[in-house]
Amino acid sequence: MNRRLFRIWSDKQAAVAPTVALSLFALIGVGGIAFDYAHMAGLDTELQNAADQAALAAASQLDGESAACSRAVAAARLLVTNQTVMANDSGGLAVTIADSNVCTSDTVITDNPDASIRFFQDKLATVPATTMADANFVQVAVDTRRANYALTPVVGALSSGDMRAQAVAGLGTAICKVPPLMICPPTGGVSDWNALRGHGIRAVSNSGPNWAPGDFGYIGPQDANSTQIGLAFQNPVFQCQQIEGPQSVSSGAPTPAIVAINTRFDIYDISNGAGVALAPCLGSACPPALNVTKDLVKTSGSGCGTRTSHNNGNDAWHLVPAANRFRPVQAAGADPMRQFQTAGQTIQAMGLPRDNCHYTSYGSTCPGANPRFGDGVWARGDYWAKNHAGVTPPADAATWTRYETYLWEITNNSIPNDTTGTDRQRGSPVCNATVPDPSRDRRVLQVAVGGNCGSLHGASTPVQIGAWVDMFLVEPGVANPGRGNGDSGNEIYLEVIGEVTPGGNAAQIIRRDSPYLVR
Repeated sequence: MNRRLFRIWSDKQAAVAPTVALSLFALIGVGGIAFDYAHMAGLDTELQNAADQAALAAASQLDGESAACSRAVAAARLLVTNQTVMANDSGGLAVTIADSNVCTSDTVITDNPDASIRFFQDKLATVPATTMADANFVQVAVDTRRANYALTPVVGALSSGDMRAQAVAGLGTAICKVPPLMICPPTGGVSDWNALRGHGIRAVSNSGPNWAPGDFGYIGPQDANSTQIGLAFQNPVFQCQQIEGPQSVSSGAPTPAIVAINTRFDIYDISNGAGVALAPCLGSACPPALNVTKDLVKTSGSGCGTRTSHNNGNDAWHLVPAANRFRPVQAAGADPMRQFQTAGQTIQAMGLPRDNCHYTSYGSTCPGANPRFGDGVWARGDYWAKNHAGVTPPADAATWTRYETYLWEITNNSIPNDTTGTDRQRGSPVCNATVPDPSRDRRVLQVAVGGNCGSLHGASTPVQIGAWVDMFLVEPGVANPGRGNGDSGNEIYLEVIGEVTPGGNAAQIIRRDSPYLVR
């Protein structure tokens, strides 16, 4: 009996039980802390998700228009319903946002540092917004919630205390469908592009490492095929790209670009062979504008490309003999409708002309240090006499831009079309009968203006966009040596319509605004 008791007393295996018993309290404490910490972390995640979603909802309303602020507040509080299952403070499931009265009118925002919803001009949320126009970013903070600890106090606390989350969001703008054209402004920049309304620009393809005033290229890395597709197709498919901040820029590959742009003038210098990027343009992918009046003429045949001479034996678009092309000379008088053509000259075909100072025949260069930028003085009287002879011009025609004249011709069904002769001016399309989308004029481009062209070197330096400007395509890119000024067909001629936002009043670029989180 004594031996049996001795064996029980000396059995070392039984020593585990006291150890387990003593450590059980610590294990329960650690497990309780882990459980309650996970509870608290889960609540933090729920609150942060709610703040993120509310900020995104509010940012979607920051369009700079009337009542954007009040719409943003309503969206933050009501557009998205968030719930928490981790808060056990008797506050219910809903994650709420205080109804902050931060909008006092359509034009003034009163900043309250304690408000749950605040508006800022910058993404760092340091400069409060003062108007709807500069309310670019919104900061949203959800109401506080609490997680009461279930198993054990953590460092002496019975609950997590008041927990709150906040987020900052803005509205990002992306451009889709088209690789936007970019030009370099005059030296020193332009403070108000609207003041240059009606001025002509000789936009020349950038061919060197340095970017000069009047050079054109493309925002975003573009190869020859994508450049062609973007400038020719009415509905090209491209990946959207954000336009905030610096953008990559590529040079203007002149031949693909001009072939593509010329489809808008009913000119199709396109092979129909397999694999050619613009082969679909021979169908309906690249419709011409409704009014394609230009310096070129065409016979009645089916050729729809271009040829360099008026007598080389085919029926494509071509220039008339040099003696019958419009070439302005300086004329006396102050009448804006006065004529500038050489006395006794017969003009066989005349599209909307350039600014007079962009013809060497005029004998006077354009003012300023950048001769690629004109002065807006063009031969309205000569154009009207050639293309609308016998028609009394409207009373305000003497102040019209080329773009306004073009629109008048469309609206009044007065597009220039010769009815006699072999080589005829044809302002209405004859090569492609596809009617373009009426909301997107094929002779209007939205052009990005480089803000740092002086520091660009090739494509290695990102370009800062200084402005977006609607510009009218005055003429196709066809070499017309008689103009002078080095015109060899590697340039396009544009007229300023006015400054816009991407996707604005002439939506040549598809714009998408998407809210995004800053932090």
